[in-house]
Amino acid sequence: MKNNKFRLLTLVIMFGVISCDTDYIDDPDNPVVAPSTQLLNSAAFDLAYELNDQWVAGRGTLGMAQYWNQTFYTEENRYALRNTMVDDMWEWPYRILTDLKEIISLNEDPETSVLMSAYGSNNNQIQVSRILMAFTFSKLVDTFGDVPYWSYGGRDNADFQALQLEAGINSPVYVDDQVIYEDMLNELLEAANSMDTSSIAFTEGDNIYNGDSSAWVKFAHSLRLRLAAHIAYSNPALAAQTYSESNDEAFTSNSDNATYTFGTDDITGGPWHIAFTVDARRDFGPSLSFTELLYNRVGPFNGVGSDDPRVDAYFDTRLDTEEVVGLPYGFGNASVRAIDDEGIPDATILQPDYTQPLLTYAEVEFIRSEFEGWSQANYESGVAASMEYWGISAEDATAYVAALPAASEETVLTQKYIALYMDGLEGWTEYRRSGFPTTLTVPGDTYDDGEEILTFTTLVPGLDIIPTRVTYPNNEQLLNNSNWDAARSKLSDGDVMYSKIFWDVE
Repeated sequence: MKNNKFRLLTLVIMFGVISCDTDYIDDPDNPVVAPSTQLLNSAAFDLAYELNDQWVAGRGTLGMAQYWNQTFYTEENRYALRNTMVDDMWEWPYRILTDLKEIISLNEDPETSVLMSAYGSNNNQIQVSRILMAFTFSKLVDTFGDVPYWSYGGRDNADFQALQLEAGINSPVYVDDQVIYEDMLNELLEAANSMDTSSIAFTEGDNIYNGDSSAWVKFAHSLRLRLAAHIAYSNPALAAQTYSESNDEAFTSNSDNATYTFGTDDITGGPWHIAFTVDARRDFGPSLSFTELLYNRVGPFNGVGSDDPRVDAYFDTRLDTEEVVGLPYGFGNASVRAIDDEGIPDATILQPDYTQPLLTYAEVEFIRSEFEGWSQANYESGVAASMEYWGISAEDATAYVAALPAASEETVLTQKYIALYMDGLEGWTEYRRSGFPTTLTVPGDTYDDGEEILTFTTLVPGLDIIPTRVTYPNNEQLLNNSNWDAARSKLSDGDVMYSKIFWDVE
């Protein structure tokens, strides 16, 4: 079931314009434009919902990162992704970007800018849109690699052709993923520096920061740190420069977190309430590789002597089992269907008003630890911040942190992976760019189901590793063939799941 409460879109053609159906300015019988607050509301909701729902996340990125496992349809856990899933990974970000670009247009156009000023500072609305556009484009690049691109600061770049159907560009070129990263870093810095923190950004419709311009500045700098971490191995000079520019302005506590809280009913509720309660699905449980890591049976924390207290905040048990039962990842339907007492996501995740993390202070502290030479202080702070975010008592958090092994590349990045739970794309990205955690189940691994020894084999010809990207949607081959073909030719092995995105050099 798709939730349409906040959507203004009745039809969106990729890279195109929107048609709105509510709350028009001027004469409602002769609509002119939608308020920017409605467009922001739509974009923020879709960022939180559509990129983290049962299709994109449950059957895609949460599985790729091995936080979750499927209980019935395990083909996706062997990387045979449905075409409709791939379409959503591509099309929803461009729909979101269309809303954000429209906010910029409405606040710049002399015919509408005065009307938009009733909803917040024209300038700040533009800067917030730039920040969210960079966030959204980063999702596309980290999933596919080269993609069609556009930015406010790079509007004069002839290659930045996305989102310009109104200008007659319906076959946009793909931009090199490294070029996009460099431009996103510039966009975020310029937007942060251009924000007037003495003025509100949006009077309403901002369900991330409630119009707080200073909070958006912190988010922009924190997002720059995330992107810097992504390129730490591929472009260490730019990564270090970015860290130096943004570290002091980034998150300093969980009160700074970028999150989105859904509504309290079946219409406005979050994606996992819709999937598990409204649609009565039972398609997902924890991956065995993840539960084994949380119970410290594998990985660098197996000497801690106690379970990770977050395990009971991440998952609930079923059938009164003593601990959360994980599902073997990658070994086919029979192996998971033989288990009937697997865990389920925690009740807080299944509530209608679930809060989806977009970027948290814990992640920023792990990034700081990395850039500060695996700083022990930031490492411990990151774990403590994650514990606090998930409601772990101060006593339990303190005891667990005190027992951890010293900060190192493996311990910091494995704790970062644990803390990124419920952000499947970011967890998968961490594994791809760094190789950590080393505890994921990989093709070729075996599993004893009690009757036979099974081997993890993928369902994608030629793929014998955890995927390093998602292939482009089939529609791109049909509707934008020449540009798709040019992008495909630049990939190391073509448009396949084992070609690498530029930052993946490990």
